[in-house]
Amino acid sequence: MIIGGLLKMGVLADFLSLPVLDGFVVGVAISIAIGQLDKLLGFEVEGAYDFVPDIVTIVANLEMIDWPTFIVGLSSLALLFILHRYAPKIPGSLVVLILAIAASSFLDFESMGIHIVGEIPAGLPDFGYPEEMGLGDLLAVAPGAVGLALVAFAESVAIARSMATKYGYEVDANQEMIAIGAANIGSSFSGAFVVDGSMSRTSVADGAGAKSQMVSLIAAVAILITAAFLTPLFYNLPEATLGAIVIHAVWHNISLRKINQYRDITRLDYITAIAAMVGVLTFGLLEGLIIAALIGLISLLASTKSRSTSILGKVPETAVYRSVDNYPEAEIYPGLLILRFDGTLYFANIHDFQTAVRRAIEITDPSPDVILIDGESINDIDATAVIKMREFQKQLESEQIEFRFARNK
Repeated sequence: MIIGGLLKMGVLADFLSLPVLDGFVVGVAISIAIGQLDKLLGFEVEGAYDFVPDIVTIVANLEMIDWPTFIVGLSSLALLFILHRYAPKIPGSLVVLILAIAASSFLDFESMGIHIVGEIPAGLPDFGYPEEMGLGDLLAVAPGAVGLALVAFAESVAIARSMATKYGYEVDANQEMIAIGAANIGSSFSGAFVVDGSMSRTSVADGAGAKSQMVSLIAAVAILITAAFLTPLFYNLPEATLGAIVIHAVWHNISLRKINQYRDITRLDYITAIAAMVGVLTFGLLEGLIIAALIGLISLLASTKSRSTSILGKVPETAVYRSVDNYPEAEIYPGLLILRFDGTLYFANIHDFQTAVRRAIEITDPSPDVILIDGESINDIDATAVIKMREFQKQLESEQIEFRFARNK
């Protein structure tokens, strides 16, 4: 990822459209929230780590709800929403955490069968390089590493840009890529999981009033101190409260209004956003992202392929040429057919362009001796289009029709 950032490959983020990112973020938020329901309900969802299996398993086993655990989780969640609504400046998560530990210690939640966090091993992880890791091992994990890097980058940029939009600043995708790579190099020496921008932690930090990168440094120091000396304090923390804090943190990212806004703009963007969300929930982060990106690519190709070819005429008493569909009074010169193609000419639409020229010739009376293409709207042309245009020019010449261009960029 560091190499990618230095090579300016952060541009890949620009190929993830806003509908893709919004659908992806909503899908991730829903999957995180569903993943915490077992803590609130008090029974394990064994063997199911995806949205659909989780939902099916939970619904099929609702009779297994541990009601004391559920009451604790629901109360914690309700208090979080109340504090957020009526006292937003108070760190609600911290308050609920402390109250839950106090209540658990005083009422002995563990004896009631309410799941608690229990003993957390104290101390810092060992640092170093695994001696048994060789080149063969690195090559073996490389494909998975590429997939992880893609997901980590996409998720981080999606969250970063969501925050940037909310607070009015810019995100440098290349710098994000370098930062994530550096963080993973550092974490790898302590045997950590792959790290990236976290939606749940970002939401918690934002909700607590975080304003700058200092929050990460302060949190890192606090975590180190906690891991080394304070883990016994969390022994009686109910898991249901922990789940409630995570659900509350991501709740505001489950905004279906973000997705529904695209319905009134373009149907294709709306479908893309839905596909990104459903893809993440159904197939997982990487698969959902790939599905959404492919739909976005197809929509881009479809939009660039569908371009209009207009017959132009001279608007009376002016030197301006406009489409005769919009200006029926525009003058057309006998023997001269002026056409304008609105878009880039490339392999996917060159056939459409040639077909449009042929149809224009058929409806022109008398038949034109010269076809003049207004090239002002043609921003680019690829090799396929160039070769096909040369062949088309020869075909027209054999029919005694000249093929010319004007106002080319």
